[in-house]
Amino acid sequence: MLDDFLLFVEVARRGSYAKTANDLQITAPTLSKRIQALEDKLGEALFIRSSRGVILTSFGQGLFDKLGEITLDLHSAVSQSRAQENDTFVLHCPQNLMVGPLYSAIESFVLTKPQVNMVIEPANTNVLLSQTPFDLAIRIGKQKDSGFYQKRIAEVAVCLVSRRDNTNQDRLILPYTGAQLQDNGLEKLDKHYAHKSIVNDITLVRKLVASGAGVGLLPMTEISALQESSPGQFQYESDLVYTRPAYVLWANKSKPTPLAAELIRSIETCVENTPALQGKRIDLF
Repeated sequence: MLDDFLLFVEVARRGSYAKTANDLQITAPTLSKRIQALEDKLGEALFIRSSRGVILTSFGQGLFDKLGEITLDLHSAVSQSRAQENDTFVLHCPQNLMVGPLYSAIESFVLTKPQVNMVIEPANTNVLLSQTPFDLAIRIGKQKDSGFYQKRIAEVAVCLVSRRDNTNQDRLILPYTGAQLQDNGLEKLDKHYAHKSIVNDITLVRKLVASGAGVGLLPMTEISALQESSPGQFQYESDLVYTRPAYVLWANKSKPTPLAAELIRSIETCVENTPALQGKRIDLF
């Protein structure tokens, strides 16, 4: 009804259905039907139609005098706000994914959108999402009771891995707390290791494993980085411990914005070409 009221104001300003339809790039029959629908809802005629155009009825004149300028100002403000939103795109993504397996997707998006002001936040917490506006977020792990719309895009396998020449086989290095591990996984892992280190930075865990500081519980994204940096120097200490889903999240509408949808497609293409994001163990050789 609000959109139809805007059409009423535009017709009233011009005094012509034909000119309004031409200026707004809609057909004259469509415009006429929408004004008629508005009149039906209001229960009053808004225009007197003649061969010369249209003039306002007394009821229509009263509405136009009271609400015409307000309606146009509101429409202008909304249009400007949408334009500003389209000029800026805010992405939240875990840093290890941003500079690792998803870098090519993000790089391609940035390079093909020179007109867009990018704001990229390397973060992996839903608390931050609830406190700041964003267009798209990438998160690893099941999103319980999320207040955002979400789409599952990948699966990341998690395994125990160590250097082949590791001399600290009795030390377990974890990037996750017990609450983050599935099915009481921490208790099961504890039974096999005399010592345990919990490191709240997954990149640091990878570096410690690379230095031979112990056996690390790492996702394939980090194991892939180990393999790329030093091929053939690492080995698995387990089969799949579990897998973690990856999601893209957005707010406000059930469908993401056109820019967000384009980035999602780019990410999905990246996932199709990245074994570390497909829920399986990669080869270590």
